[in-house]
Amino acid sequence: MRRKTMLSLLLSLGIAVLPNLSEAGHLDSYREIILQGEYTIRYDNITPAPRVTNRDRMELFGSSGMAVERNDYLTNRQRRGIVVSSGKDKYEEVGDGVFDMCRLKKGGETFVFTKYKKGDGYEYFGSKKGKVEANSRNALAEVLSGESYGDPELSGMLNAMLPDSAKSANMPHYSLVKEGSLPNGLSYEDHKALDGGITHIIRYYFNGADLVKIASASYHKEKNGTLKGHKCIIKVNEFSSLPDRKLLSLPEGLEDVTKRERGK
Repeated sequence: MRRKTMLSLLLSLGIAVLPNLSEAGHLDSYREIILQGEYTIRYDNITPAPRVTNRDRMELFGSSGMAVERNDYLTNRQRRGIVVSSGKDKYEEVGDGVFDMCRLKKGGETFVFTKYKKGDGYEYFGSKKGKVEANSRNALAEVLSGESYGDPELSGMLNAMLPDSAKSANMPHYSLVKEGSLPNGLSYEDHKALDGGITHIIRYYFNGADLVKIASASYHKEKNGTLKGHKCIIKVNEFSSLPDRKLLSLPEGLEDVTKRERGK
């Protein structure tokens, strides 16, 4: 009965009911890249996070004394990121190019550090400036929370592509519900999941066979009948099966000061 009700709803919304996610077209090659664990992904999250203060209303001239070129620090900026994977080694970076949060997983250890743009290079901070200590990886937490791809928004979008056996414990099942072409020459695939009272929709955009953009929306109905939700848009700059291996080691200028047992 529940399946019939869902089919009726989709048809009433004009959404074609197509094969499930595992039978999708262009998405297959990207799913396989992720499952193989050999890739480089570069992206921009072009949906700024919700405002948490009113500081971005500050005057740029007059009594504030703020230089125009510094005013971007008072606004919610878009984020950019990099994810590189090769086997069990993985690098994740999220930031704005001036301040970036980084995580390197290598040899069963995790190194967390930040990097700041300074002149033509970067300064790195781990446990202190220029030094970082490794933490042991929590394999159970990774299984329960799902694979991370830096930005939590991108993590959800890419986890949704994976077969259910490879997803996090609480990730809903997505099905392909619509596909088509747009006037600008791009094609798209829409995937949908129902999780309790929340509806999740992800649209993957393709230029030919190249994944170029991902958009997601989640929404639910409040008790008063109004819809409340969240949306995000990711611009994909690179999604290749060639790992950028220079990022799979600690950068020059950041020393590993981890105290290890002898022989390890």
